[in-house]
Amino acid sequence: MPSNVSAFAIIRAIFVWLTARRPSTLISALKSRFLPYFLTVAICWLPWLMLTWPGSMRDDTVAQYLQAAGIHHYYTQHPLFDTLTFGLFWHLGEALGGGSPLVGQAIYTSMQAALLAAGAALSLCYIRKLGASRWLIGLSLTYLATSYVVVGSVTTMGKDSLHTVFFLPLAVVFSEICLTRGRVLERRPVAIVFVMLLFAAIVSKRTALVIVLCAGCGLLAVCRKGKPRFRTFACLAVAILLAQSVWSPLAAAATHSNPSPGREVWGLVTQPVAQVAHDHPNGPNAITATQRDRLNAIMNLDQAAATLNPHRTNETFATLREHPQPTAAQKLAALRTWVELGLAHPADYVKAYAGPIRAWWDPALNFAYPTDSDYLFTPGYLRQWATFLPEGAANAGTRNEGRADADVPAAERIAAVDRDLAPFMGTSRRPQWQRRILKSVHRWVRKDNPLTAMALYVTWIPLAIGLALLVQAVTWRAKMAHRDDGGRTGGRGDVRNDCRNQCDDRRGNPRTNIAAATDHIARPAADTADSVAVKRTANPAANPIAPALAAYGLLFFTVLSLYASPEALFWYPIPVYFTLPLFTALPFVAGRMADLDPAPAPTREARP
Repeated sequence: MPSNVSAFAIIRAIFVWLTARRPSTLISALKSRFLPYFLTVAICWLPWLMLTWPGSMRDDTVAQYLQAAGIHHYYTQHPLFDTLTFGLFWHLGEALGGGSPLVGQAIYTSMQAALLAAGAALSLCYIRKLGASRWLIGLSLTYLATSYVVVGSVTTMGKDSLHTVFFLPLAVVFSEICLTRGRVLERRPVAIVFVMLLFAAIVSKRTALVIVLCAGCGLLAVCRKGKPRFRTFACLAVAILLAQSVWSPLAAAATHSNPSPGREVWGLVTQPVAQVAHDHPNGPNAITATQRDRLNAIMNLDQAAATLNPHRTNETFATLREHPQPTAAQKLAALRTWVELGLAHPADYVKAYAGPIRAWWDPALNFAYPTDSDYLFTPGYLRQWATFLPEGAANAGTRNEGRADADVPAAERIAAVDRDLAPFMGTSRRPQWQRRILKSVHRWVRKDNPLTAMALYVTWIPLAIGLALLVQAVTWRAKMAHRDDGGRTGGRGDVRNDCRNQCDDRRGNPRTNIAAATDHIARPAADTADSVAVKRTANPAANPIAPALAAYGLLFFTVLSLYASPEALFWYPIPVYFTLPLFTALPFVAGRMADLDPAPAPTREARP
C-alpha cells in the first residue's frame, strides 16, 4: 500500500507540475525565459545548419539573383523588397569573399536563422505570458526546436522564409492587440513596432496585403470604441500607405522595374474552363462557339487545354492575353461564361480545383526541403534561366558545331547563364558522412511520414483550433443567455415582489417598515449593479472568446491565401509552420483572456 500511495503521489505531483500555469507580464517572461528559449532553439537547429551549410535557394531566388546582378532587368512579380535584400547580401559576399555571392548567401543564412530563433523565443514567451500550461509550452518548444517542417526551412534563402522573419513577431503583436482590444496601442513603442512589422510583412510578400486587410477587419471589430479603435485603424492605414504608396513607387522608380501583371488569381477562371475543354475535346456542346469566343477574348483556350497541368494553374493563366489587354466588358463576359460552364460541368470544375490544392488537405502527401542549390542548375532549369538573357549573350568562343542555326542563340544563352550562375554551383559536393546523413533524413521524411504532410499544419490543426474557439464562443454565449434569463425572472421580479410586500407592510409594524425601507434602498441598487454586470458580460463585444477569434483570423486568412495559390508548394506555408504554436495556445487560454482587458468600472448610477 505505501508503494502504491507513493507512486500515486508522484504521478499526481507530475500532473500538477505539467498543468501549472504561470501567467506574467511579457517583460517578465522575456527577462526570465527569452535567452533559455533562444539558446535551446538555436542549439537544436545548429546540426541542420552545419549539414546544409551554406543553405539552399528556392527557384524564385535564382530569378531574383539574375535581377540583382544586373543580368536581367528588375520586375515586380517577386517583391522588390526581397530582391533588394537578397542582393544586398550577395553584393556583401562578393566584397568580402573575393567575388563570391555564395559567401553572402552564407551570411544571410546565419542571420535568418538567428532572427527566426529570436522570433520563436518571443512567441514562446508570449504563450507563457498568456498563462499556458507547462506541458503546452514544452510541447511548443519541442516543436519549434525539432520539427522538420520548421527546422528544414531555416536554411532556405527565399521570399517565404524572409517574410516569416517579420510575420512571426507580427503575429505576437497582432494577438496582443486583439486580446487587449486595442488598449496596448496606447503605448507608443508598441504602435511603432506594429506599424513597422505590418509594413515589412506587406512589402515582403504580395499576398500579405490581402491577409492584413481581412484580418484587420476582425481586429477593428474587437477593439474598444473610441481611441483604441482609432489608434488601431491609424496603424493599419499608415502601414498600408507606406507600403503601397511610398515604398512600392519609390522602389520601382529606383530599380526601373517592369510592372508584372497580377495574373495568378485568374487561374481560378482559366483552370476549370481549360479542364472542360481538355476533357471534352470533341464535344460540340461542351463549350459553344459563343462561349469559346468570349473565353478566347481573354486567353488562348486551345493552348490552355493542351498544356493543362492538373496540379497547378500556372500553365493556364500563362495563356492570358496581354497585348492588347482585354477590356472590362470582355472580362465580365468571360466571367459569365465561367459561371455558365461551372453550372453545366460541375464535376470538371471540382476536378480542376481539387488538383492544385490537394496537398493542402491530403495527409498522405508529404514533402522534403532541398538541402543545397544544385537542383536548380540541371539542364532543364538552365534552359529556363537562359530565357532571362538576350540573344548573343555568350562570348565569341561558344562552340556551335553540330547545331542547326536556329539552335545557336538558345545555346549561347544557356552557355552564358551557366557561367553567370557558376558561383552558386557545387553546394552538393560534401563529405561522404554528410551525404549519408542527409540521404537518411530524406528517406525518413518521404517514407509515408505523416509529420511531414503539409495538410497536417495547413488544414487540420488550424481547423481544430478554429472549431475549438467557435465551440467556446457559442458555449459562453449560451451560458450568458441562461444567466441573463435567470436574472430577469429571479432577480428583478423578486425585487418588485419584495417592494410590493414592503409597501403593504408599511401599513403595519413601523419597525418592520424601517427595516424594509432600508433593505429596499440597498437591494435595488445592488440589483442594478448586477444587471449592468450581466449586460456588460452578455454583450457580444465583451465575449472573452471574441478577441481570440480575431487573433485566429490572421492564421485563417493566411491559410485561405494558400488555398488560392496557383499550386501547393511547401515553401508557401512556412509562416504557418512557425506561428502554429502561438495560435494553438489560444483555445487553452481563451477563457482567461478577460483578465487582459478588465471591464470598465460601473457608472455612478450603477454603483451601490
